[in-house]
Amino acid sequence: MRKREEVVWRRLAWLCVAMLLLVLSAAGPALADGSGDSQTVGNVLIYLGLLPAPMILGHPPNHPEASMHGGPRAGAGEYHVIVALFDAKDGERIIHANVSACVSEIGLAGEEKKLDPMEIAGTVTYGNYFKMGGAGPFHISLDIHGPGEADQISAVFERRHQ
Repeated sequence: MRKREEVVWRRLAWLCVAMLLLVLSAAGPALADGSGDSQTVGNVLIYLGLLPAPMILGHPPNHPEASMHGGPRAGAGEYHVIVALFDAKDGERIIHANVSACVSEIGLAGEEKKLDPMEIAGTVTYGNYFKMGGAGPFHISLDIHGPGEADQISAVFERRHQ
């Protein structure tokens, strides 16, 4: 019976991941409502998503997310930070950008990493794993250098866990 429950949990986790990625990849500028999960900086519309890393554990070895960013890290407080970028004027997805993030609790030093490009279902988002133990609040600072752009842009998101 345990094996069956594990299979059901894996399928549910994959469904949740797929739904979040679908929203991030298909939403485009239409979902920009000024909420804490999206910002427009200059001509770039930025969407931020967070998934508990354990939701990604259990993918088959040949699944793209099983090895993405060195594979998901197990343990409480591990999160997959996902960023989708769009041109704010025409809604076109921005690909080939260089994106990095620094995740920190307010008042503490953070962990900085490059966000790797991820192609899933024919769309590109950027992501990596970060430790976000406790309820927060957490600052997620993004530095984005778009293709063909002379200047880098920055955005800061604040998130808490439920």
